[in-house]
Amino acid sequence: MDSNLHQRLSGEGLAVVGVATGGFSETDDTLAAFLEQTAVTFPVVWDTDGSYGDWRFPDGALSPYPRQVVLGRDGVVKYLAHEHDESALAAVIEAALAE
Repeated sequence: MDSNLHQRLSGEGLAVVGVATGGFSETDDTLAAFLEQTAVTFPVVWDTDGSYGDWRFPDGALSPYPRQVVLGRDGVVKYLAHEHDESALAAVIEAALAE
């Protein structure tokens, strides 16, 4: 998720939460360094019990791409992707916010 998109649309109701799964040997220190280096402006939480990781990687295979999920105001999933497509993501978010 592009932090600029988050900043631009947060006033319209967009909420973004990153989930760190601990995959690829992440630690508190490596996550903190990554967040500082990339200037992430949205909150990032730890999946401490592995439940998100189980859902994200049902076959056990890790992916370098984050799963992106967009929920509409009604709580229904509007978008689900493994690879980042900024224009598709922005279009879905803007449509969901317009509902």
